[in-house]
Amino acid sequence: MEECQVSTSDKLNKILQDDCATEIEALVFGLWTDDGIFASIINALVAANEKLTNLKAIFIGDTKNSEWISPIAPSNLSRILEAYPNLEVLQVCGSNRYQEYVWLKFTPPLTHKNLKALIVESGGLSHQSINHICKLELPALEYLELWLGSDYYGGDSSISDLMPIISGAFPKLKYLGLRNSGYSNNIAFAIANSSIIENLVELDLSIGTLNDDGAKALLDCPVINSLDTLNISNNNVSNMMIQRLEQLEIEVVSD
Repeated sequence: MEECQVSTSDKLNKILQDDCATEIEALVFGLWTDDGIFASIINALVAANEKLTNLKAIFIGDTKNSEWISPIAPSNLSRILEAYPNLEVLQVCGSNRYQEYVWLKFTPPLTHKNLKALIVESGGLSHQSINHICKLELPALEYLELWLGSDYYGGDSSISDLMPIISGAFPKLKYLGLRNSGYSNNIAFAIANSSIIENLVELDLSIGTLNDDGAKALLDCPVINSLDTLNISNNNVSNMMIQRLEQLEIEVVSD
């Protein structure tokens, strides 16, 4: 594991020594098996901010569908936002190895004027992590994707934790993905009774527990046709309900 960690640091240091480092716009860090590597990546990125002056996108834990989600020790991503005020895309994929800790933090709450996309993929996203995200001031945020996960992996959130988002905490949102959820029906009910759909282009509730009750709430929502796309794939919605949804004036993804 130490060799893997050194290899990751060495590769980044080699990149930083190149004269073209200031032109790099995106960095991708792939799969690992030791949660300590994640912390070393954050430390290295923060230390390199004066070199990576044109960095716009960071992907940490980028994996293929066939790969498992890497473990992540408790980490503070506010440090990355502070170090890169021009960052536009931040994507993190990881699992909560220690359920007694909040593995993903954004503290202190801060304002980031340029972040347009925030993606957090997890087998279990804690309610504290969601609360930290909701307290961020992200006036340019257009794309928010959260994988909520199960309680077994530390995903102990509930619909009340998501209400600031559903109520318009990020007014420029065009895509909202609340995926991999054990309470998809509650999410659908809350969204159907909010005004957030009026501004969304795509609502993604895929890989969840949505059934016909939640789907009907969306179907009966007066402004559902304001969407371009509704993604309810990999849920528990019946074929009959899917056929009803497909009569809407929007694209319905229901694989």
